[in-house]
Amino acid sequence: MLKDFITDPIPNSPFLKSEQFCPFPRASDRERWQTISSETVEEWTTFSLPFVGYSWPALSANHFAVYKREGNLLVYLNAFWERRSALGSLVLTECLEGEGRLIHDIVNGIMCICEETTWVLPHHNAHIKQNEEECLPSLEDHEVELASSETGALLAITYYLLQDRLDHMSMRIRSRIMKELRTRLFDPYMQRDDYWWMGFSGAPHINNWNPWCNGNMLICFLFAEEDERIRAQGVHKIMRSLDVFLGKYPEDGCCDEGPMYWGSSGGGLYRCLDMLHKASGGRIDIFSDPLVQDIGRYIYRVHIHDHYFVDFADGDAIINPSGIAYGYGLSISDEHLIRLGASAPNSKPILLNWFSMYRIIVDMFQEKERKALKATAPYLKDAWMPFKEVMTAREAEGSVKGLYLAAKGGSNYESHNHNDVGNFIVYADGLPVIIDLGTENYHAQTFSPDRYDLWYLQSQYHNLPTINGILQHEGEHYKATAAKYTLAEDQAELYLDIALAYPQEAGINKWLRQCQLNRGSQVNVRIIDTFELLMPCATIEYNFMTPYEPKLSEAGDIQLVFGSNRFVTLHYDVDELAFTSEKIVLTDERLIRNWGETVYRIVLAEKKPIRLGKREMTLFI
Repeated sequence: MLKDFITDPIPNSPFLKSEQFCPFPRASDRERWQTISSETVEEWTTFSLPFVGYSWPALSANHFAVYKREGNLLVYLNAFWERRSALGSLVLTECLEGEGRLIHDIVNGIMCICEETTWVLPHHNAHIKQNEEECLPSLEDHEVELASSETGALLAITYYLLQDRLDHMSMRIRSRIMKELRTRLFDPYMQRDDYWWMGFSGAPHINNWNPWCNGNMLICFLFAEEDERIRAQGVHKIMRSLDVFLGKYPEDGCCDEGPMYWGSSGGGLYRCLDMLHKASGGRIDIFSDPLVQDIGRYIYRVHIHDHYFVDFADGDAIINPSGIAYGYGLSISDEHLIRLGASAPNSKPILLNWFSMYRIIVDMFQEKERKALKATAPYLKDAWMPFKEVMTAREAEGSVKGLYLAAKGGSNYESHNHNDVGNFIVYADGLPVIIDLGTENYHAQTFSPDRYDLWYLQSQYHNLPTINGILQHEGEHYKATAAKYTLAEDQAELYLDIALAYPQEAGINKWLRQCQLNRGSQVNVRIIDTFELLMPCATIEYNFMTPYEPKLSEAGDIQLVFGSNRFVTLHYDVDELAFTSEKIVLTDERLIRNWGETVYRIVLAEKKPIRLGKREMTLFI
């Protein structure tokens, strides 16, 4: 892998010298910046207007401490994000306009961020051992983590884009940026090997933090460090850490954190490999590696329609992979991936979010090229990822029409885990019908020992059975067994035994779940549960989550209306099962953004005690 390209940094380094590394133009290259579409220029100019003469929001000590006292992260995080969004949008607008009118506001933003006590967020600060009981940061809390490295990447690209204009105003500006980068990021990164996400200390899980942090550090070293030896040493350490990430990635390329986190895990890996390729003049290239290729292909294997993706675990159902997918597709010569990326719109300006400058600029310079393809998404018919036991299937290749099924096995010991072994989702004509909720905005409980007290992480709020009042449990021993995927011309099926996902007190000997998409003259999704309990159980409930109010038809079937006067019917054995539903009013803005203000839980309960049984639930349009 990447270790094969590591040599003694000087004089055999494969990297271009810092002045030769130009992955995109500096602001002074007016000819290239003027190729950006007028619509994009107007969009960013409008977005940055409120930040002209801007009063930079305070990051107060009280707001930092609120997380420790009350568990509220957003009161600090929103101001933190707003500062970075303001600076990033001003820098981009200055590059697009080239008039120099925003330099003073930009310098204010640079200095404001450089003067922050810490770039580490409150919930990440709590991970520092000496800060476990501390509610406030210290000037010595210089840790390399997501927020600090994102901040460094933003300043490093600003340093690169505007170097002549900043130097014209004062040589102290870029000097200050470099001082903060060295103290807060370069020194701790090079001096320490014990960050869990690096993978050098034997952590069992290496997730999106690895390419996310490493990618930001790669930006910092490549865009801002002018000492060639330090630059090469830093990049080599990044390459060694990325090799650990690749070594722990599932061989099928499946991202167990879900598509939203793929943007930082698989997509983050692509960003790193793309920068290494550019920084070495094409000499560092592992895009032909089968694992690297499958990591890229994952994102179209879980694409449903438009911005909807299969959202198992934490994360959002609605995402936009845009330029990441397109660039990845070009690098591995995968037409499906190119089409998915080309069919997605550019990243839109968002105030309260990570401001990933590198991704935004790459998107901008690819925009005309992507639009010229007039591509549509590939709409893959079938996919199976055996190492994480995830299947997807749609009614017809290349079409959004009809039914779509995704189902999973795996374990309840995954990154950003929900207790969801055996869960499935169903879409119709590209719209959600039976859903995985995903997660609320993060807060203290999300990262605490009480994480699984959160309702939306529990199996009863996934499309799973509750047996004798017992829910699935978290941990590596709670998993699916006997997983088998079969694909025929008229059917795709995932077969699992999910008994071990429940604790012993549930009294399950076996619980076989079959998730089928049946094609042909009678298209439907069938969920077949065949079970054997240790003793008769009076309480068995089959749960289904949906964004639509369930309506009971005269025949006893459940209708879920989607689109314009279209509905999916959920058929069940009305003689054996009793229907009830629970209306859930959402209050969290993240869940509302994905599903609207209301979702429903359908509960089909056994009418009498039972020990052995077989239940079939069928969905059809």
